[in-house]
This record gives sequence, C-alpha cells and structure tokens, in this order.
Amino acid sequence: MDNNFQTRIEYQGPLKPLLERVCADYGLGHYSSHEVVVVGYEDFNVVLTTSQNKYFVKIFADFRNEQDCNRYVRIIQIAINAGVAHPAIYKSNQNKNLYQTMISTSVIRLCVFQFIEGKTFYALQTYPTLDELRFLAQQASVINQIKVNIEPVYDSWAVVNFASEFNKAKHYLSKEDLVMVKPLVEEFLKIDLKQLPHYFVHGDIIKTNVIRSTNGQLYILDFSVANYYPRIQELAVLFCDLFFNEKDPSDFKNCYETGLSEYQKNLKLTDKEISLIPLYTKAAHAMHILCPSYEREVNNNYLSENNYWLELGRAGLRFSQSHWHN
Repeated sequence: MDNNFQTRIEYQGPLKPLLERVCADYGLGHYSSHEVVVVGYEDFNVVLTTSQNKYFVKIFADFRNEQDCNRYVRIIQIAINAGVAHPAIYKSNQNKNLYQTMISTSVIRLCVFQFIEGKTFYALQTYPTLDELRFLAQQASVINQIKVNIEPVYDSWAVVNFASEFNKAKHYLSKEDLVMVKPLVEEFLKIDLKQLPHYFVHGDIIKTNVIRSTNGQLYILDFSVANYYPRIQELAVLFCDLFFNEKDPSDFKNCYETGLSEYQKNLKLTDKEISLIPLYTKAAHAMHILCPSYEREVNNNYLSENNYWLELGRAGLRFSQSHWHN
C-alpha cells in the first residue's frame, strides 16, 4: 500500500527512517507506527503515531518545487490566523512550517499538522447536518475575505478551467456523459468570468477535505489549489458535493438556500452572481465527470475515490439539469 502512493514522491525507500528523523527534528517523541492516507490525488499523506501522540504528515509530491510548498504552508498559517477551522501547523527545529531534508539521494519537503481524531465526510459516508452546512457556508465567507498575495497555480479540477479541461478529456467520455456535458460547455463559455468579483478561494471544500472530529467540530483541510477566482466558485464546489445528497436530493433546495443565506450574512453577493450560481454549479458537477474520466483512461485510475467522484458528477448533473433551467 505504501509503495503505490509513495510513487508520488521522489523517495522510494522505507518510510520509518524518514519519519524517525521527523520525530526527532519536531520533538514529537519516539516513532511507533504510521498509516498511509489513501485518498487524494497529489501529495503523499501519512498519519504518524509516536510515543507522545498522533500527527498528520503531508509529504509534498515531487512535482511541487520549494516555492509551491512555501506557498502552501504560508496560506495555511494565514487561514488559521483569519479564523478558519484548520488543524494547527507545527514548526520543526528549522523554525519553519516547511521542513526540508535529504534521505538517500532524494529531497523531501513536508509539513506536520495536529492530528484530528475523527473522519472526513467521505470516510463517514454521511452528509452534514443543516447546522454544519451553515458553519461551512460561514467558513467559506471567512476564507473569501482573506487578503494574501499568492502566485496562481493551475488546478485541472477548477471550474474556471471547464472549457479547456473538456477539450482535453472529451475523447474519454462515454456517449451519455458527452451528451450531458457538451451543451453545458457552450453555455458556460458565454459567461464573462473576468467581470465577476474575484476573491481568495479555497476551491476544494469537499467531503475528503472536511473532517468531523469526535467532539463534533468541523475542520477544513488542504489549501493546495487555493487561488483568486470568481468567488461563486467556492459556493458551487460546496453545492455540488457537501450540500448535495445524491442518494436523496429532495432537500437540496433547502440546503442551497441555507448556504446562500448564511454566506451572505458576512459577504453579500451581487444579483449577477446569484443568477449564475446554478450554471456554475452544473459546471462543477461536470468537472466531476471530466476529471475522473480522464484519470481512468490516461492514468488508469480505477480507485474507489475516483469512481465515487465520477458517479457523483453524473447524479448531480442529471439532477441539476432537471431542476435548474437557465
């Protein structure tokens, strides 16, 4: 299991010596064991158990350079300072949030977080309560008000890249998926994205990135694809996943209206934005068809998580097209 996900990083040797070094340099106690986190598409994540406690270790994928990694940890600290519910990030004896070391001939960059005892909504296979949805909408508005200068990163799953990703993935869609998605691309291209209010956006507040702790507190994880985007992208991502129960979508209207209301207690949307959210959410559902289809055919990714997003995208797009008419 380790080696399958470990191919994401340059180092292919045993993890124990690396994690023992991390324990020493962070003062975490003695290494006991570790467990690979088997969700996510890019970095290599590990739950580290020591003589003191449990910790979450994010080992950055080898395609991320030092600037990318510094960008990530800087955003995390700024988000925590702004009041975002995110696990604490720790500093090593290097007195930095980003830890860098050499093992064998490989450069390793990583960061260490507080381990939250609990599970993501993806692992729980459940959906947030109405109060939890209110909290997530509030958190989205807090995130969108963060002021930070960051270098942009390209995210192939981001809704703003819908048209370009369609051109890349359309050859891998089933006939049924193509019939659903293609007309939506033509509709989406009519939006003048540059005219929409752009804010700092997490862009990935989804089931795999929200933990419900054992005491009921929610934590939002993983700012790796955060960018300045049309702020309705934040809401569209929420509405296409955590606010949408594909097994029983009958309550979606109530969840949607609750999210809009709660978000706007802190950050008022324009009439134009509100009118475009249905179309933007459809595009978010469509991205859950495009990207997993591409992953399957090009990267041979038939993991359960990839299959889950594909089926969610199909269910969400069918539902939204029958209930939202632009």
